[in-house]
Amino acid sequence: MPSHVKEAMDTLLKMFEEDNLEKVARAVFKGDDVPSDKWSFLNRLLMYFNNTEDARGFRQWQEAGRYIKKGSKAFYILAPMFKKVMEGKTLESGEKVTVESNLLIGFKGVPVFRFEDTEGEPVIKEDLKLNIPCQFDSIINELGLTVTASRFCGNSFGSYNLINKEIKLASPEIEVFLHELSHAVDDRLNGLKAGQHTDQEVTAEFSGAVIGYLMGYKVPMGNVKDYIVHYSFKELLNQLSRIEKVVTYVIERTKKPLSCEVIA
Repeated sequence: MPSHVKEAMDTLLKMFEEDNLEKVARAVFKGDDVPSDKWSFLNRLLMYFNNTEDARGFRQWQEAGRYIKKGSKAFYILAPMFKKVMEGKTLESGEKVTVESNLLIGFKGVPVFRFEDTEGEPVIKEDLKLNIPCQFDSIINELGLTVTASRFCGNSFGSYNLINKEIKLASPEIEVFLHELSHAVDDRLNGLKAGQHTDQEVTAEFSGAVIGYLMGYKVPMGNVKDYIVHYSFKELLNQLSRIEKVVTYVIERTKKPLSCEVIA
């Protein structure tokens, strides 16, 4: 078996062995009119497992006005290989005929590159409606944040980038935004480390829940509890002072105006 094919198969097997149900679920949905919408379900799984929502071949990116960044490495999807064969069949009338059919003889690895590993012209996609209340405008501006919609945010429905101060949201739910906003505030106050760390995650999750409660938003507390227990309820107790500072920072800067429209 070619090495790239084996690598792709091993990736898929690893996905099913680990807790990757969210990525499996995301691979079911299509609709952004991107090339991967035409891929098989398994190839879309490979794409999401490589932490991207848009992957294309070298020429496809060129046609879109984007180019592969120097040093970027491709990952491989699987393309079926068929061989035309002639088969003898007997019709209902008893007549014997020879028909041509395609026989699957294996798979080959096809290199594709992630959107994140390209640069150039923007890729126009259908925007998700985020519905972020405008009382957050001032704090978004103060922190120098950009908030964008995305079909995929790694292993969750949202992400905060420490480098470019970007919040990506794959869900319109307010609690997702508040979680990522809390990360951004925590970053401003304390500085964050890259990756998911227990102290940072419980701080963001509980801060977002408290902010939502104080501002009158419906936050599913059962989900909040499960999230925190998954990381560490003990760690939550250790971070209460830190959480208080994050919540206070947000509440002081989000006094709701008399007229407040919704931004997307």
